[in-house]
Amino acid sequence: MCILMVIHRVLPDYPIIVAANRDEYYDRPTQGPILLAHAPRVWGGRDERAGGTWMGVNEHGVVVGLTNRRLYAEQEADPDRRSRGLACLEALQGQTVAEAVESLVTQPPQRYNPFNLLVMDHGNLVWVAYDDEPVIQPLQPGLHILANGELNDFETARLRRAQQLLRATERTDLFTLLPFLEQVCRDHEPGVQNRETICMHRDADNYGTVSSTILALSAGGQKPVYRYAAGHPCQTPYTAVPSVEFI
Repeated sequence: MCILMVIHRVLPDYPIIVAANRDEYYDRPTQGPILLAHAPRVWGGRDERAGGTWMGVNEHGVVVGLTNRRLYAEQEADPDRRSRGLACLEALQGQTVAEAVESLVTQPPQRYNPFNLLVMDHGNLVWVAYDDEPVIQPLQPGLHILANGELNDFETARLRRAQQLLRATERTDLFTLLPFLEQVCRDHEPGVQNRETICMHRDADNYGTVSSTILALSAGGQKPVYRYAAGHPCQTPYTAVPSVEFI
């Protein structure tokens, strides 16, 4: 279970703002954001076991974020299906949202276990819900939050908490917002089980939040903001991802 929080086309200078926590087994090997591909250039974290990514951005300003999709308790992943992280990585080859989504539409059905993607550029944001085949839903500008179920499912404790916290901030400019986004990613709601907090600790299961990313892309040529915490964000400071350049 991961959580993606997107503020799209709300701040005029930064139409793409993403805050995301990745939840995974602690012993799954991972590399923090690096240059993943050269044509086009793609930056993102690498899953060292399967070779894909859970979130990335390319030189054209296309951003793709992935969450596993779990619709009912007994649903199990089919180990013979292709890694979902590879679908995310291939979508990042697109120069536009439409091209990124097309990479999924043209693939054979039942190739992946269920997943969600949020795919965005400066002008467009879409949600792709994949359960044997992709279902694509264009989204309006604003705040959108996604975990491992339906988009903006505010009956889910951690989505409801994220919405409450993000609605409480005054979005005047990015650099006022950034420290608040870090606080949201670190949040442990009092009285809520560890499996339902935004920053998740399930040490008995060897599972929880293993990293956190904050990404903001400008509309007018300002330098992108790309920050990464390589561990629980409540315990690990965010640092800038170096050498990220966009055309």
